[in-house]
Amino acid sequence: MTGERGRTAARTTAAGHGPAPGPAAFRTGDIERARAWIAETLSYPVVLNPLADPAEFAFATNAVRLGPVTVATVTYGADVLSKSEGLGVAYHINVPRSGQVVQLHRGEVFRATATGGRVPVFEPTGALTGELDAEAEVLALSFDRQAVESALEEYLEHPVRPLHFPGGLDPHHGRGRTLTELARVIGRELAAPTGLLDHPPVAAGLADSLLTTVLHATPHQYRDELADPAPRTCPRPVKRAIDAMQADPAHPFTVRQLARIAEVAPRSLQAGFKQHLECTPMGYLRRLRLECAHRDLVRLGPTVSVTEVAGRWGFTHLGRFAGAYQARYGQLPSQVHRR
Repeated sequence: MTGERGRTAARTTAAGHGPAPGPAAFRTGDIERARAWIAETLSYPVVLNPLADPAEFAFATNAVRLGPVTVATVTYGADVLSKSEGLGVAYHINVPRSGQVVQLHRGEVFRATATGGRVPVFEPTGALTGELDAEAEVLALSFDRQAVESALEEYLEHPVRPLHFPGGLDPHHGRGRTLTELARVIGRELAAPTGLLDHPPVAAGLADSLLTTVLHATPHQYRDELADPAPRTCPRPVKRAIDAMQADPAHPFTVRQLARIAEVAPRSLQAGFKQHLECTPMGYLRRLRLECAHRDLVRLGPTVSVTEVAGRWGFTHLGRFAGAYQARYGQLPSQVHRR
């Protein structure tokens, strides 16, 4: 069965994040089409394996991209096992609306239904597995990694490391329920559109609310600090250097140039990065470029070459690029490129 789209795979909204807003539907009985949709729309490179007759597979979704946040409802119509080696560019949450979902991430097993259980917050790195029964409908939330971490840095006034979420999230009680209820408002709009999401100010406000709520609702290592109103010291030179690199990751920065941007001596900038990020400025830049290259390989696939993607993000030695990529994502860039 070929895929059938309602307008487009996922319309985007909010200033600077794509064309006009609006929810969109996608349905297919083709496993590869479903996999490609999930990778493109939810930034979730995945392998799907039906656990029963593949002929029963019937992927159906409604989705909307609210700037850095994508919200989707997903069903498979059959028992399905999904696997991914890592998301790379997103944090992701699956909340069951019906049926049962069993998810595995970073050595923890999570079982959840529409009325109970905990769910993982999938991190950009680390393998993840999900087993969904035929009756399962999932409310899927995908948060752009850079947007999440930038928002947290803005609140805390200092750089942050990638977030970790031990124990996952309870979507039925406390702060987790607040996040889920906010997402369900959007889910209901996807099921029966009223035009609410067609208004950019409304959509942008919802996206900002989701970003803020996920930071306060999930059990990451900065949540206590986020809740602490005490004043903090901002390492402004490090932040200035990071802002410059994030604005143009492909630029051939040097430590001396970054130090001039940060308005400190190179040795002071090196010390600041070591203290706050446990890496060097060039190490941070390489990590940022790897994330950009991974995003392009996942989203563009065989339409571009690995050599082109590597060169675009400042990697001139393909062997070293492949080695660094495999160390970060657990597979060679050519393996991701072929999907």
